[in-house]
Amino acid sequence: MTPIDRACLEWAYRIGLGFCAEDEVIVLRGGEIVTRHGIEPLDPSGSPTAAVIATLAGMMKLHLDGISFGKLRDDLLRSGVGEQFANRVYDHLVDVSVAEWDRLRARVRWYGDDNGAPIFASTSLSGDT
Repeated sequence: MTPIDRACLEWAYRIGLGFCAEDEVIVLRGGEIVTRHGIEPLDPSGSPTAAVIATLAGMMKLHLDGISFGKLRDDLLRSGVGEQFANRVYDHLVDVSVAEWDRLRARVRWYGDDNGAPIFASTSLSGDT
């Protein structure tokens, strides 16, 4: 997953399940979501809530790329998801404040600092052996 994918999935997960800014939520490179409850895979095909979260994350990504909320709603309707679902996603998007969109952009940069290299413990010896 790209940094923007990870950041948008994290924020959609927070919005969809009501996690606040103080709750630790991290999206791993493989798309698994880590919370204080453990590692949780997201399966949009197996859960309506997961489907909303995945759709919301995708719409957030498209909005960050410059697509308006109204266009995103229209695209959802044309995709056949239904008006109630499209309206629910749209409502979530427009309820996100400007400051929160700025924090999302900062989170994209935060995930971008994760260069994909594993973190290894130091193997240097200290003291007498």
